Amino acid sequence: METVAKTKAWAVKYRKVILITTSVIVLNVVFGFDPKFTIINIVWLFV
Repeated sequence: METVAKTKAWAVKYRKVILITTSVIVLNVVFGFDPKFTIINIVWLFV
């Protein structure tokens, strides 16, 4: 049970990063790889 609580806490802490990364991967798969789009979104991870 303690592991589940730690995992949930980690997911809440890094929710923005997880969401943006997943979105970038999905959009790259759906629309094809676009380096400019990918770089812009990776920069957003650090903002």
